Amino acid sequence: MAKISLFKKGDIILTNPEENFYGIAVVLSETEKTPEAYPRCHIAITPLIFNRKIQFTELNIEELKPLEFERNYKLKDKEEFSKTEICIGVYTRRNKQSFEILGNINSENVYNGPLPFEPLIDLEITFPLCGEAGNYLGREAYINWERKNTNANNTYK
Repeated sequence: MAKISLFKKGDIILTNPEENFYGIAVVLSETEKTPEAYPRCHIAITPLIFNRKIQFTELNIEELKPLEFERNYKLKDKEEFSKTEICIGVYTRRNKQSFEILGNINSENVYNGPLPFEPLIDLEITFPLCGEAGNYLGREAYINWERKNTNANNTYK
């Protein structure tokens, strides 16, 4: 059985969140395996979506920033509110889907904030525990792209 490769800090991952569409994710951190957990990393999903596979040389490294989006909340007996969220999650470093790695960069140019691994309630910033990076990796970017393009093409008179 072939050994599963591990994501490394700074890896640029080519995602395939929808048939015939490709996105970019970046590994921001890495930890080694512990008795309690697989080796883990933070992965940022960027808003970049392409209709073909691209190469590292086609990327503008300055555009590699995590996707930010507004999430609306409506809770029972509470006034509706929204919150800006950043699309970073904690994943295992195991590249079980054999995602293509386009290159490796200084991840601090993508995101230079705190990167806690545990979603402790008393932390100001937390990131969701996402498990393995599966076929859905980058789906948020595709949905965001699709919403923007659908809204831009649906103008009402």
